[in-house]
Amino acid sequence: MDAFVALISNGVANFAVVNADVQNYLRPIMFSLVGLAGVVSAFFIVQGGIEYMTSSGKPEKLEHAKKILRNALIGLVMVIGAATLTAILTSAYQDSGGTSIENIPSLTPVETDTGGGGITEVLINSIIGLFKHIITTAASPFISALDYFTHSTPLMADNPSVFKLWLTMLGIANALFVVGVALLGFQVMSASSLGLEEMEFKQLLPKLVFTFLLMNMSIFAIDAIISLSNVMISAVESAYSSLSVWDALTGVADTAGGQGFVALLIMVVFLILAAILLVYYVMRIVTLYIGAVLSPIVALLQIIPGFKDFTTTAIKVYISNIFVLFVHVVILTLAATLFDGLRTEGADPPYDPVMAMIVGVATLIALLKTQGVMMQISYVSVGPRALRRLGSEFMHGVGYLSSRKGSSRQLAGEEATTTKSSKPKKVTKEGYK
Repeated sequence: MDAFVALISNGVANFAVVNADVQNYLRPIMFSLVGLAGVVSAFFIVQGGIEYMTSSGKPEKLEHAKKILRNALIGLVMVIGAATLTAILTSAYQDSGGTSIENIPSLTPVETDTGGGGITEVLINSIIGLFKHIITTAASPFISALDYFTHSTPLMADNPSVFKLWLTMLGIANALFVVGVALLGFQVMSASSLGLEEMEFKQLLPKLVFTFLLMNMSIFAIDAIISLSNVMISAVESAYSSLSVWDALTGVADTAGGQGFVALLIMVVFLILAAILLVYYVMRIVTLYIGAVLSPIVALLQIIPGFKDFTTTAIKVYISNIFVLFVHVVILTLAATLFDGLRTEGADPPYDPVMAMIVGVATLIALLKTQGVMMQISYVSVGPRALRRLGSEFMHGVGYLSSRKGSSRQLAGEEATTTKSSKPKKVTKEGYK
């Protein structure tokens, strides 16, 4: 029982800090949603009451009025319930203090005979000196850059160049949108006359309105998602403010002068992975900027039937690029508990160098693999549905072609019968044959 209580205590450690950060972000949103829900539900209740009073005993109108009233009340109760749950969760947990530390074994180097000499020893000492020089000159800048990139994602609208390019793309997208709406208007007007596919105006209008709003609010919607990611990152960092992977690795790298060859070799591997991870972080920021600039065009493409799946996939990839940093922070927090398990009070250095760098290399590999795993999950979620849709469209096309071919054969048979029956009959003495 004591072990279970200790587990629960460690599981909710520092939850008050996390809860405060999240609630400060969520509370004004919930207040706004409750107010908006009250106005919207009042509108629908009035509409349902009017339809109920003007139904004149017609069962269809009466049932529709009851449905409007019922849905308005249910929706209002759901929003109020969500706000109440938010208030309950605000004070649901208390700070229990302490953090969970994972103890892992340390690697103790074995002393070897350093006697001898010759060119082999000189060569080994030269290689060790080169590794020490690389680590002492590159470790601190690389680790500082990684620390900078793993704190938050910059907002797109805060960059003047990005915002200016977004406005340019928005003007182009709005012009194309107006042209597209005009063409759709011509299609609606001439559908019955020219035999074109008729479009339901009730279904088309909400789609056009949603596309227009998404185009003109795309960069602000992106910044809202980025803000949510940053709040989640801040909540995790606030709960584990005393743990930092980068501080531990900087301390280990600073002691490179007294490390053996194996520790130095692992440190060099760590620096190579750190350089690759830095390139990834820079590419991530560039990708987010490009996506924000092109977001009006991508939003416009969703009204084109053939590009709807492309738009959906692009949005999923973009959102996964935003939230991958939150997953990275979670990985770094878990790795920090391993470093605390390696800490030895009073030791110099406080961490076992070899094991600390192995944990650092494993952490960087996990960070580099995160994006690929998230994309695979995204593709798996969309894959079966897309395949089913593609299969149904293919079968629909095959059925359509078969029906056209069958109707063509039937029409040809009817024409042959008509032609055969319309041949003039020969006149003989006995009469018509």
